[in-house]
Amino acid sequence: MRSNRYSFVWLLAFALLCAILCGACSKKEEMSLNIPEGSATLTLKEFARQTDVEILFDLKIVYGVETNAVKGNYEPGSALRMMLAGTPLGVDFEEDSGAYAVFRTQL
Repeated sequence: MRSNRYSFVWLLAFALLCAILCGACSKKEEMSLNIPEGSATLTLKEFARQTDVEILFDLKIVYGVETNAVKGNYEPGSALRMMLAGTPLGVDFEEDSGAYAVFRTQL
């Protein structure tokens, strides 16, 4: 009987820890960013470095695209949309993986 109680306590503690970690992962906090305008092949990599988020893109579709500068405190998704505004690129967020995917909206 004592073993069952300890198993239940450990299971409860594990569930609580998972809930806390999932909440922290899904929270989209503002970050201080300083990304200059420039070639998407470089600025998207700089975005990933500064935000510590995963961003997926095909070099062939972003090649030759110039992105906007982003400076200030922004949530990563908002900052990425600002960077890509007015370009032939768009962005999707994949909830399951937590990654951003950049795609071409125009040819």
